[in-house]
Amino acid sequence: MATRFYFELANAEMTLHDPTGVEAADLAEALLEARSVIAEMADEIAEAPTGLPWTLLVRDEAGWLVGRLPVRK
Repeated sequence: MATRFYFELANAEMTLHDPTGVEAADLAEALLEARSVIAEMADEIAEAPTGLPWTLLVRDEAGWLVGRLPVRK
């Protein structure tokens, strides 16, 4: 049974919430998807005007933080 996971993009000043999320079979699949998301947007996010480092947070359906991946080029 698939579980919904939500990705949030966060730095020290702000958090961008994911209201939709993605369905994945398990946490490992969700983290694989998260890495794909990072690869697609790393250049754009890493060069954001704030200059602060970004992290992709992965939350489960209950809102628990289940993964944290740095966004790097």
